[in-house]
Amino acid sequence: MDQGWQRLSPWSMVFLFVRGVVRFARENIPVLVGAGAGVAVIERIGLTEVIMAVSALLLLGVLLSVVYYRRFRFRLDGDVLLVQKGLLERTELKVSAGRVQHISLEQPVYMRPFGVVRFSADTPGGVTAEFELPGIRRSQAESLRQALSTRATPAPADDGMDAAGEAPPAPETLFRIGPRGLTLHGLASNSIYVIAAFLAPVLQPLERLGRRHLQDLDEVAWVQVFVEAPWLAGGLFLLALVVVLMGIAVVVAWLRFFGFTLVRDGERFVQYSGLFNRQEQVLSARKLQSIEWVQTALGRVLRRGYLVCRQYGGLPRAADHAGHSFLIPGLSLVEGPELARAFWPALDLRGTYHRVHPYYRRAVALRFAVVLLGLVGAIAAITAQPWWLLAVGVVLPLAWGLGHLRWLAVGWRTDGDYAFVRTGLIGRRTAAFPRGNAQTVQVQQSWFQKRRGLATLRVNLASGPERIPWIPLDQALALANDTLFRVEAPAAAAAGKREHPLGSA
Repeated sequence: MDQGWQRLSPWSMVFLFVRGVVRFARENIPVLVGAGAGVAVIERIGLTEVIMAVSALLLLGVLLSVVYYRRFRFRLDGDVLLVQKGLLERTELKVSAGRVQHISLEQPVYMRPFGVVRFSADTPGGVTAEFELPGIRRSQAESLRQALSTRATPAPADDGMDAAGEAPPAPETLFRIGPRGLTLHGLASNSIYVIAAFLAPVLQPLERLGRRHLQDLDEVAWVQVFVEAPWLAGGLFLLALVVVLMGIAVVVAWLRFFGFTLVRDGERFVQYSGLFNRQEQVLSARKLQSIEWVQTALGRVLRRGYLVCRQYGGLPRAADHAGHSFLIPGLSLVEGPELARAFWPALDLRGTYHRVHPYYRRAVALRFAVVLLGLVGAIAAITAQPWWLLAVGVVLPLAWGLGHLRWLAVGWRTDGDYAFVRTGLIGRRTAAFPRGNAQTVQVQQSWFQKRRGLATLRVNLASGPERIPWIPLDQALALANDTLFRVEAPAAAAAGKREHPLGSA
């Protein structure tokens, strides 16, 4: 695909405009809600003025999209992709094919009639996409993906055979999700918490609006019941809020993961998903650093979880539901461990985990107690209600209970070349990785741990750190030495082969 400079599809301006409007609305929801309330109470601002202001903003968005489109161009020069872009300042980005580890193709519903997709790719160390082409033809995107994937790996033999002299295996479908799996994943995922945080700024205006309407209905019988029993009203409101959030989470899961299919194609894993926004993601098996089996609190009740595959420069764990995370949803307790073996055949997520020292429970309980005491004190000071200090009697038992739950959740084990680290509170997150993938290993001790002969083992992977806290010092040192040995052994073997090219003979 080595050609001259190429431009985006003209239809990409539609994508740029829509994405800009959505991003502006998402980042300024409190401002928009406040502006709407202000317009409602100020009589000087009428419908004509509102329409003119919105039209001016939309026209500005169209002009910016056109300018951005005209200044955007790209080309593939050998194994380097060059991208030049900019609105007020022109920048040039160069990315080597060997650095690309994750490729994604997205096609929103409004771009399907035009055959245009959004092409993006990640490189090690990036939290967001390193580069993106926000609107190119689908055939062009597939050709570019194939070129980058081919030049990032050794070229196959001319006769279509692999290194062993056999034809490469045909693509294999590993997993498909059905309606039941989609619904259960929506309930069991952490989308509920993300949606609740997203809607938090809107709750107060809605509460004021509801209170105003309830005052107009003072004579209605059921309203009187709620006025006389505020605890009942509050409980029903919380129940309704939870039901609404769960419904939204299920809808989000259907929108994102509808038709989810995982396919293995040689050393690449490709997933297809999305109802309105069709997405294709590619994962390189050679660059896979760790696999995480995640179960939220409700997921443990529903006996469901999901897998997250992390590569070089992995995304933060809070971004599991971001579009660039290679996530496999809606897995049962049997499907999860079995599917993990598709990436590493010797991997077994099921096993007995060692617990850390009970002193860890005391340390975690102390941290929770400090946070809760500070919260109670702040509420008492802000509200000027000293009776809030009575909650101190509940803080210590609650902190100890939370510390005990954390201690029960944290565990670790080793199985051959693999290490497993489990964390959580009520939910569980189990990270599995080959110990040979470790970049650095650290044995850390606080002053209290030194007195008790304990330590925390920190293993830094290219996808992020993993910690085994509060284990005996001799055990931490033994694990660190064994991990370093497994890291250095392949390098030593390779050096030996270079020194003795004819082998031991």
